[in-house]
Amino acid sequence: MNFGARMKSPGTSPLRYGFGARLLALCLCCPAAAGLANELTDSSTAVPGLAVAPSPDGAKLVISRDERLWRVPLERGSATPLTPAGANARNPDFSPDGNTIVYQSRQAGQWDLWLLDYPDGGARQLTDTPYNEVEPDFWPDGHSVVFASDRADSYDVWELHLSSGALRRLTGRSGRASFPRVSERGDVVYANESGNRWSLYLLRTGVTTLIASRTHPLRAPSWHPGGGVVVVNEQPNPNQSHLVMLLLDSDPMFKELTFGEDVGHAPAAWLSSEEFVYAADGLVWRRPFGSSPRRSVPFRSLTP
Repeated sequence: MNFGARMKSPGTSPLRYGFGARLLALCLCCPAAAGLANELTDSSTAVPGLAVAPSPDGAKLVISRDERLWRVPLERGSATPLTPAGANARNPDFSPDGNTIVYQSRQAGQWDLWLLDYPDGGARQLTDTPYNEVEPDFWPDGHSVVFASDRADSYDVWELHLSSGALRRLTGRSGRASFPRVSERGDVVYANESGNRWSLYLLRTGVTTLIASRTHPLRAPSWHPGGGVVVVNEQPNPNQSHLVMLLLDSDPMFKELTFGEDVGHAPAAWLSSEEFVYAADGLVWRRPFGSSPRRSVPFRSLTP
């Protein structure tokens, strides 16, 4: 693949988005609480390593489970495989038009990026290098993807233009960058682990800003639709993890969204500005933003 040097620059946007305070008020009025599920996903089998990606219209879900991708109904129904057994497929993300899914697959000892036509299921390899390329996310125009890679000896954030193959390194700090996610305005948020510090960074118009730092893990950020609010997995101790939202309107501040759950290490994803889906306790859940209860996304797997 031809990895050129020239790439487009991220879009610009102000730091203050103007509606974070209203979202905080919503959450304060309707505190989140972990609800009890009436249904358990896939024959009551909880599994680690789940990741979920909704289509842009919020009508369909694709999850990674058992090292393959599955199409899953939002309501009760059957899940059907999109990739074969043994595909080692993880961390899917829909293109903005909903016609393509980017994901990572482990082949020949390292992770590469793949593209999957949706819903037909035809897959093609996007990268083929001796390095690891993981945790991809589409750029808002659908022409590029961002991802984490160790191709420069440490895990940094990179951007790959799909048609030209041009590659651009977006970060170069010490530590391990993970799960870069792009807002509708072209701002990139990502997590970084370095020593005993876990940090969240915002990349805008080529400038990187530290927005939060902890002595315990902060993982897998995602943007609330419209930007201005980031949802992230916080793990204050080994036996506790939950989702928190970080408001960027003024001085960054955290507000808990979930309680009493073991939240997975994949980003929360948005069905709409009012509802998100996520993995917790080894299952897939949907939850209104800032209110309770959560409810499961029940399905049973159908394999050919």
